[in-house]
Amino acid sequence: MNFSTIVEQIHGIACVISVRPGTDGERSIFSIEAANRAYLASVGKENEEFAAGRPYTYYIHQDLNFESNVRRCVQTKSIQHQYVNAGLYDAWLDIYMIPMDVPGEKEYCLFTYELTSQADTEKLLDVSSNTAVQVLRTCIKLRESSDFQTAMDSIIKDIRKMCDSSGCAVLLTDFKKKTCQILSADNDGSFKMGDNDVVFSKEFFRIAETWRNLMAGSNCYIIADEDDMNEAEKHDRIWTDSLRSSGVHNVVLYPLRVKDKILGYIWATNFNADKTVFIKEVMELTAFFLSAEIASHKLFEKLEMMSRYDMLTETLSRNAMNTRVDEWVSGRNASEGDFGVVFVDVNGLKQVNDEEGHAAGDLMIKAVADRIREYFGDYEIYRAGGDEFMVLAPGIEKAEFEGRIKELKTKEEANKKARFAVGSFYDDSAHDIRAAIEVADMNMYADKADYYKRHPEFNRRIK
Repeated sequence: MNFSTIVEQIHGIACVISVRPGTDGERSIFSIEAANRAYLASVGKENEEFAAGRPYTYYIHQDLNFESNVRRCVQTKSIQHQYVNAGLYDAWLDIYMIPMDVPGEKEYCLFTYELTSQADTEKLLDVSSNTAVQVLRTCIKLRESSDFQTAMDSIIKDIRKMCDSSGCAVLLTDFKKKTCQILSADNDGSFKMGDNDVVFSKEFFRIAETWRNLMAGSNCYIIADEDDMNEAEKHDRIWTDSLRSSGVHNVVLYPLRVKDKILGYIWATNFNADKTVFIKEVMELTAFFLSAEIASHKLFEKLEMMSRYDMLTETLSRNAMNTRVDEWVSGRNASEGDFGVVFVDVNGLKQVNDEEGHAAGDLMIKAVADRIREYFGDYEIYRAGGDEFMVLAPGIEKAEFEGRIKELKTKEEANKKARFAVGSFYDDSAHDIRAAIEVADMNMYADKADYYKRHPEFNRRIK
């Protein structure tokens, strides 16, 4: 059969792939037997003379998911179709693999695809109307619920059931910190923790880190059968040992991507192999939607943390302090009973900034925050201003409160790197938060005035 004539008659990217089955445990050999000019241009080989029979890895990086799809195409004699976000090309590929009836020891398929830089929404929805409706129905829960975690748990349960799998999970990864964590997981009760299972251990990030190379620019990774498991074992024995030990015989794994960044992965284990095409569609669409929702949630959490916490000292921020006081006064979050308030202000900060620079001043502010945390770390510490802190200690006993204040002041006198003034008030009668704050603030300024009277060399304001 003249494969070259076939591919040259196709308008668009096309090539013919041959598969020589492996023997004695060796992997199958995948070769390109013919390729048209469009295909060679798509892989950067348009200026080379084509030679039939070269391994496909001459043209692209090894892609185990690609090999699995080709193998499935020629073995089942069925057309394989995918619409995928391929990291290798930084583009969306509309892929078709068509089995060819050619006698001989090799098996063949025609491989063709269209490439676009942006996702075609119509094609995403046309993958399968049934799949799209089911995935959209479950993912919309993220919009209906104010509780992100509850919504995620419900979605993962739905996805597991759609895939008819034993388990489904979302793993978040942080490649800078080299950490990962399970965001949500669901199983049908058949999951067992094997002797070699490392999913919930600190070592699991090392496994997750290898998945990018396993995918080799593809949009997913599938271990569909024992052949795929054996091939994966060559790349990551620890992971495959863990899967086998836990009774996992197949797995479909999709990255959660936002542009070029991987946020994590979603996977399903022991899925119904008869529903492979449907399951791939479900996971592809789910990964597409969840990536955006998780990125949005993580950004919201980051902004909320930046609003609530002071980045320099890691204490609560002034915004958090104002919210706390307002909620206390309104009764939405009032603490009943006695309480103590402490105000701490850094002494001599202007001199340090002028003589040693603001970096040294920041270190001094952090040192003062550390001293406060040493004695009031179990209560609410706020950075009320640039060089000022407030501690709110609801429910503390008066004797303990006064004892901590005394120790804090003693610490200040002994530590020349963290000079500060302290003012406090213990409210055991009126229980008026605003009045208590005002008195504590006044007492702090009195202590500061006394400090500068004793140490005028640190008071730049009078020079």
